Amino acid sequence: MEIFPIGIVHSSIRSRSDMPVQGVDAEIEVFPDYVAALDGIKESSHLILICWLHEADRNVLKAVARKVSGDLPERGVFSLRSPVRPNPLSVSVVRLCGLREGRILNLANVDLIDETPVIDIKPYQRGWDCIFSATGHDRTEKIRKMGPGEYRKSLIREAVNYHGELCPGVAVAVRIAEAAARILGCDLAVPEVAVAPGTDPCIADALIGITGARPGNRRLRHPGGEDCIVAAPGMEVIFHLRDAPESIEAVLAAREESLFDCELAFPDDR
Repeated sequence: MEIFPIGIVHSSIRSRSDMPVQGVDAEIEVFPDYVAALDGIKESSHLILICWLHEADRNVLKAVARKVSGDLPERGVFSLRSPVRPNPLSVSVVRLCGLREGRILNLANVDLIDETPVIDIKPYQRGWDCIFSATGHDRTEKIRKMGPGEYRKSLIREAVNYHGELCPGVAVAVRIAEAAARILGCDLAVPEVAVAPGTDPCIADALIGITGARPGNRRLRHPGGEDCIVAAPGMEVIFHLRDAPESIEAVLAAREESLFDCELAFPDDR
């Protein structure tokens, strides 16, 4: 088995311990011998990067998601996205922001440190690579260990990946999701959580992206009006929306009570 790097990462992050969970803006320098392989790449908005994590420990079979919290339960590395593993290959989806000088890719959401060798680049194809019905482990404990800023970044990324852009409506949905997760005390993507997203299409898109709710899994309820409802067994949180600011920054900085009123309902007690 012979593998040759086709490029290298140029990043402002030089230590794994400094890498934010959501990654950073970075560049991939494709080596001159492989420039012809970039033909047509600008037609893709997102790419799959396969890289060699050259500083990773290859003798680890169990690890902890330490970027979130060091006291989370230990899990097998094949169930984690940890860099430490027998063959430390990194497979990540990044956003292509531009191509310059014919071989420098400008990328967003890159969680690779400076000088990481690039093994391959593939186009991300929504119809093949996005499995919206995919499930994973319950992240409730992990979310509790996250700082509020890191959890917000995670919600924004999930919402934007589905909706396509960060707009004021998506920002409102992120604030709703933050409040719902806090009140219900659980990961909003678990099968027990259902959503009635209301009538705003941007908020609806964002809440679907965050929760994974859809008609087929019976977690997406028909909107009963402009209110958003996030429900778990025995409890519903009803969000009565107020007029939100017109800028994304203002929505994210606003107090919750200026964005919506929360009402709790307990259907099982009716």
